[in-house]
Amino acid sequence: MKKLLLPALIGFAQIVWAQNATSYGNFKLVDQEIIYQHVFEQDSITPAKLETFYKKLPYVSNVTTKPDGLEFDVNDMTVDYKKFQFSQVATPAIIQTGKYSGKVTVGVKDGRYRVTVKSIQLTGDNVYKKITSKENLTTYASKNNGTILHPDWCRPNQLGLLDKAFTDRLQFKDQDDSDW
Repeated sequence: MKKLLLPALIGFAQIVWAQNATSYGNFKLVDQEIIYQHVFEQDSITPAKLETFYKKLPYVSNVTTKPDGLEFDVNDMTVDYKKFQFSQVATPAIIQTGKYSGKVTVGVKDGRYRVTVKSIQLTGDNVYKKITSKENLTTYASKNNGTILHPDWCRPNQLGLLDKAFTDRLQFKDQDDSDW
């Protein structure tokens, strides 16, 4: 019985491993495009508070407020891999040198807000190619014409770090200056 169980478990593990990923962390493929989407819980959040916060960020431009949220552009946002305790050796060059841009939509509802980044583009050094003009992240981080995420990107030091950077940079932080 043990001789039959071991090959069955190995076969099952290979099937599970071979399944193609269409999401990783807060990144997912939607209509052959990689998007970032995260819902943040925040008491008494309003589009006005978010607008004030985002307008102060150096990598944010073109902030437009709507009754149920806002829209803006993210330009040349970098990943601080050291902040997330990754070494330079363990971090791919495209994450270290990359600058990421995209179109952001923030929807606000009862005590929470959802940040969605679409049209994500990057520049940087991918070791084998210097990306000097903005190119779509989907081209690099997916395969089969954007139907599955590329396994090389589905790692904590690639999309995982990018996920942490987007979350850290786009999450509302209440900046109370009363106790300076």
